[in-house]
Parts: sequence; C-alpha cells; structure tokens
Amino acid sequence: MAIVTTLRDAGGTLDSFVAYHLHHGFAHLFLFFDDPLDPGLERFAQHPKVTAIPHDSHLRRLWAGLPEYRTGGEFMDSEVMARQVFNAALAMDWARQKQCDWLLHIDADELFFTPRQSAMGHFSESHASAADTIRYQNFECVPERDDIADAFREVTLFKVPSELETEPVGDDGRALLENTPQIPSKRFHFYRNGKSAVRLSAPGLRPSGVHKFVNPNGETRAVRARGAFILHYACSGFEAFWQKYVTLGRFADQWLSTYDIRSAIGPLHLDARDVVATGDREAARVFYRERIAIEDIERVRQLILCGILTRIPEPGELLERIALLLTI
Repeated sequence: MAIVTTLRDAGGTLDSFVAYHLHHGFAHLFLFFDDPLDPGLERFAQHPKVTAIPHDSHLRRLWAGLPEYRTGGEFMDSEVMARQVFNAALAMDWARQKQCDWLLHIDADELFFTPRQSAMGHFSESHASAADTIRYQNFECVPERDDIADAFREVTLFKVPSELETEPVGDDGRALLENTPQIPSKRFHFYRNGKSAVRLSAPGLRPSGVHKFVNPNGETRAVRARGAFILHYACSGFEAFWQKYVTLGRFADQWLSTYDIRSAIGPLHLDARDVVATGDREAARVFYRERIAIEDIERVRQLILCGILTRIPEPGELLERIALLLTI
C-alpha cells in the first residue's frame, strides 16, 4: 500500500501524517511539495519510506508526458487539482516500481481510518476482491477552538455523513441545524464524495479528478468501502484556516473554469476567500469562530445526541502512543 499527496504549508502536522500512515502499514508515501522551498521537503528527503518531490522544472517536464496533460495542462498553474491529478498519475507508475499493490490518493490534512481493523488487514481483504478501485466515504471535522497546533492529535469531533446516518434526523436535530451556522444545509463545507484507492495491477486505470480512478477505455470495477473512511481535518485552527486562504489567494468562482463552487459545495469556500483577501485577521478570526468552529460545549453535546456529530479520538490517541514510544 502506498499513498500519494500534493501538499503545501503542512508544517508540523506532516510529521503526524507520515507517522500515522506508516504505523498503519503503508509501505511508501509519495509527497509532492507544491512549494519547492517547503522545509518539509528537506526533512523527509532521506526518509527510506518517503519519496519527497519538489515542484520544479523536472516535475513539470514529467507532467507534460502524461495523457492527463492534454486536458489539464492549461490549468496546471491556476488549479491545484490539476497538479494533484498529474502527481497521482506519476505516483501510480512509481508505486508499481516499488511493487506496491494499492495506491491511495488523499490530501495532507486527511487520515485513512479503519476503526475495526488495521489498514493492512483492510487492503488484504480488498486484494482478494475483484475491485479495481475503492471509494472511501469521508468525514469532515469540526474544530472546537481556534488555537490548534496539530489537528491530527487535537481534533476529535466530526460531522456524520448523511450516507451513514442510522436513522433520519428528528425535529430536535433539524431545529439544532437551523440554528448552527457552522453546519450548512449540505452538512459539509467541502467535498463529501470521498477519496479513492486504485489497484495498481488493474489495466487501464487513470486518475479522474482528485476523488476517483477510472478506466477511460473500458469498465471500471469500483466498490464503496465498508468499515474504512477518510477523516478530513479541514481548517483545523485559525492559523491553518488563514494560511490556506492566503495560499489559495483570489481564486475564481469556478473550478477548472467549469464547475460552480458555490452550487457544488456551498458558500463557505468563497466567503472564506473573500474575508481573508481583505487582510483583516481579526475579521477572519470572527468568521472562523462563527462559521467553522463550534465552541459551545452544550451545543456539541446536543448535536452528538442527535447523531449529527460524532467523536473519533483514535487517531490522536495512536499518535500519542507513537510519540511516547519514541521517547522510551
């Protein structure tokens, strides 16, 4: 099993990202650093289980040789999603060279989570199936304060995807949702359609956007995972939120000049862009506390009781155990 991710400004959380996934049995991580001056690049350059790749002229020449470049090349400077697709395509070939069986494509603010078995156990079972690609439902985190240093250790609260709700939200839950601006009508502020892993021995599979792999010339044998998920720690802490939108800058209202962001995922992504673009950190902090973080302990308790939110403490607990072992 290998992972590919394209990252920028991950900071110290990158250490947790790497430690967590290697502990779960992933054999190799392909880390594409969108900023070639990122200090994490040097930090992981010599790691035996990590390939750290800078965004430089050599990488861009490799992109130009990919079939995905024909449709995505015009967006490679303006859209990180185009670069993510290119990097995933390259990592597929490199992972095969390392004799990996599966490649998972996730972001550096995400963790692969299997609550009832190891990741190794999950992929061993999957390898016996006929699936070429596996889609994993994602959970989106809810930070409970603005001062978070390492989301993977400190954040435990997540929105329950409606696809996984055991029963419909009742009247109390609907009333709570109507009065909780941090949870929009679509529940999630960002994507909700999951992330995917691809079987590297499957012929003809290519990355199709950042969420899936398909065979453009034939049938794609795709399944949805049971008991394995992606935890998305989006905008965990004000500094992470601020840095994300400073880095993204004044991006367009559409992805790839085609897909309307507001209608696809809701207003927060564009509203956050606009408030950070003013340069007013205090206004942005107010926005973060009113639209993203839920600091009201009683409201959190009620949302959990209604099945809208849930606690997932296991990743943070695991990282604490790993850190403790390293000090012994």
